[in-house]
Amino acid sequence: MEALAANITSTCPLAFAGATGAVFAQAIAAVVAAHCAIVDDTAWPRDAADDVLKNAEATYDMIIVGGGTAGSLLAMRLSEEFPDWSLLLIEAGGDPGPDSEVPAFLFLSQNTEMDWNYKTQASDKHCKGFHNNQCTWSKGKALGGSSSINAMLYIRGHPKDFNLWEEQGNYNWGHKDVLPYFKRIEKDLNLMDVHTHDDNNPWYKILAQAWGEMGYSEILNSNEALLGSKITKLLVSNGTRLNTGRVYLKKASGNLHIMKNTIVKRLIIDKETKSVEGVEIKHKNGSVMQIRASREVILSAGSIATPQILMLSGIGPKDHLNAIGIEHVIELPVGKNLQDHAMLALFLTIDKEHSISVTAELMTLSLIQYALTKTGPFTNIGITDFMTFTNVKNQSDYPDIQYHYTMFPSNDQFMLVPYMQGVGYKYNIIEAVKKLNKDNSLLGIYPTLIHPISRGEVLLANNDAFSRPIVKANYFNDPNDMTTMVNGVRQVEKLLQTPTFKKFGIKLHKMTLEFCNEHEYDSDSYWQCYVEHMATTVYHPVGTAKMGLIEDETSVVNPDLQVHGVKNLRVVDASIMPTITGANTMATTLMIAEKASDIITKHYKVKDEL
Repeated sequence: MEALAANITSTCPLAFAGATGAVFAQAIAAVVAAHCAIVDDTAWPRDAADDVLKNAEATYDMIIVGGGTAGSLLAMRLSEEFPDWSLLLIEAGGDPGPDSEVPAFLFLSQNTEMDWNYKTQASDKHCKGFHNNQCTWSKGKALGGSSSINAMLYIRGHPKDFNLWEEQGNYNWGHKDVLPYFKRIEKDLNLMDVHTHDDNNPWYKILAQAWGEMGYSEILNSNEALLGSKITKLLVSNGTRLNTGRVYLKKASGNLHIMKNTIVKRLIIDKETKSVEGVEIKHKNGSVMQIRASREVILSAGSIATPQILMLSGIGPKDHLNAIGIEHVIELPVGKNLQDHAMLALFLTIDKEHSISVTAELMTLSLIQYALTKTGPFTNIGITDFMTFTNVKNQSDYPDIQYHYTMFPSNDQFMLVPYMQGVGYKYNIIEAVKKLNKDNSLLGIYPTLIHPISRGEVLLANNDAFSRPIVKANYFNDPNDMTTMVNGVRQVEKLLQTPTFKKFGIKLHKMTLEFCNEHEYDSDSYWQCYVEHMATTVYHPVGTAKMGLIEDETSVVNPDLQVHGVKNLRVVDASIMPTITGANTMATTLMIAEKASDIITKHYKVKDEL
């Protein structure tokens, strides 16, 4: 740090002359050093890629593909349970950048090297307000996977979500069965007493009070997605993101080898026995090799990459694979059953009297505070950890809409435009929102469809492992989904009539946009048009390797997560969900990995005892 201070002094000799100048130089140097040390390199496990590449004959007991939310937890658990095994974890990305560790930067990690940056197939039915009519599906490409770039929100879902899985034949996956795994995660991550929101922010109370006037009470001391409003737990500790790759992999035993910056091209399969023997990989340095597994391979690559690897290996729909020149091995509905939470952006203005503003000076001071002390506004995510669950049909206590929130100060120069650009909105939409924001703070309310009926699919563009797959979101293909989303808008309009919202002059305006002008404003047809243009993802794709009994022709893996008809192959990630849970999916993905570790441990301990 002395050298840094000296460099500052020599660069600005007049401003930093004398004893007082030296003090200022040391202070600035301390800030720079603190920023650089947000997370040092030792926080991440060593990259064993060079060792693996030099040992072409090596065989591992087990290979786990994907060091993301599920894969990192699973690898750690198996390394603990089987200390005599050799385990290899293969990750397509590297270590996340230090900026990803700052909670308040959650909207700024999109379109970086940590992001797969998938695009949905262009459609004239949805994502019409986005570049090329394509929504951007950000997915983490780094250790920790999407836990490196997501909003860090931890919520289990509704108990009924898991009972529905069990009713579909997935034995031991009901709520009573998965609850102990959620509790284990919460204990390990110390979520019981975690406190991450900004108590000085009055908007938590304002939102809770308004929804209370609508009949929705606050949910206290529960991590489940029940009807009502709640402040959600965050995977944040000591002001820093709890990246699952860092949290779990640092606990792993020495028998776990981690190979970073490596793409799995395909599985090595014995066509006669239908047994998986290993994987073929390509490292970022261009090296290609085959790596063998004596026991099994586990795919934890996520709901897009897992079906991609399966299909590249010949496991999937025969007609599709034959059409692109891939030798077919076994017929399974890989890539089907794709589900996602579609989210609609509604930007509400707040009366000028109650609007807030943030100056460049305040932002700078807050960042310095964070760099030096890991305290202040950069340790949280504003009001995005507040959410409300409702049933817009008023037919049951099982929610069908979840509301997310953001807050942008008037004439926001820092977050609004980068957020909208990262999401992928067209220029004219961004300009229209900026116009609303010029003189008023904006309250973003996002009705989110949490139990979609529509189903999409993932397909291969060709037989090249480095080509982006085709993602057909198929949002609102079922008209009931559109009806539910429009009902969510209507519920926000009722919220505007509450005494609390009226007190703050909160209003929903028609934005100055040319689309939907042929529809009468506030008609159902107008809002349907608005949804087609403005709705996008909450980055929760699931279901593309569906769990179910072998008799279920729509399923890919059994309740023990083994791929039907294939030996020595499992899937452990969000792609196995039969139906999407009614909340942010990270907690459920972690639960799947925890439960999978128990399933695998019991399988091999019983097998080895025989």
